[in-house]
Amino acid sequence: MKINRYVPTIVLLGSILANTSLFAQNAINVHISPDKESVLIGSLETLSLAVNAEWPGGMEPIPGWRPIHYRGEFLVYLNSQDLGKDFAPLPGSKYLIAPSPNSEVLTIATESDTAEIVTIDPRYCHVNLETIVLGYIQDGTTPAPSSPARPKPTQAETHNRPKLPDTSAQTRILEGVLVATNAFESVRSGFQFKIINDDNKTLAYLDDSQLSDFVLVGDYINQRLIATGKLNEIEKINGFALQAESLKKKY
Repeated sequence: MKINRYVPTIVLLGSILANTSLFAQNAINVHISPDKESVLIGSLETLSLAVNAEWPGGMEPIPGWRPIHYRGEFLVYLNSQDLGKDFAPLPGSKYLIAPSPNSEVLTIATESDTAEIVTIDPRYCHVNLETIVLGYIQDGTTPAPSSPARPKPTQAETHNRPKLPDTSAQTRILEGVLVATNAFESVRSGFQFKIINDDNKTLAYLDDSQLSDFVLVGDYINQRLIATGKLNEIEKINGFALQAESLKKKY
């Protein structure tokens, strides 16, 4: 499995879920299941580009639909526990449409995938995945309706990062849970800890250089706290670091 560790610029799969009109004019929509209301995972310019696939075992063919092999790039979610050596997704783990245990599964990880780690959080990480998946198109029906041109792609990490106030010299107060960064994230950011919100999104990395020697950061791990300090931008990862002046547990 090829693993790259940089933030790609792509169209988010989540954007596709919210906007079914992202595909080019006269495109044939590719769905995750043989149902026109199911998640759209891509499109084909013409029907002649479809590579036929077999119906999955135990599944009755659905009239008006055709299974195909579809190659594309997808921004998916992976349970962080399914990251193996060198932060490679473990073969057999599930690539999810959403960060939830009840999410639909796009496909199963294999050694032949090309996976780019985008962000890592305690529960789920983002993976830019290039692979071939099983999709479904409507067979013998009219093409999808015309739609506006594809919008300019958005940087994935910026799209998913919670909005924070502008970073001036004023003191900021952040409330969240303090967690330890993993080895990969620690190298990228330069910090060993970060503050996350209830959705496991990173609010800011913790810069403890200005804290009193009597403050033991380890005592706050996995605790909800209120952190006060100054926010500084980390340009290389498009994130923020809070130069903390005080930490207070919130019970």
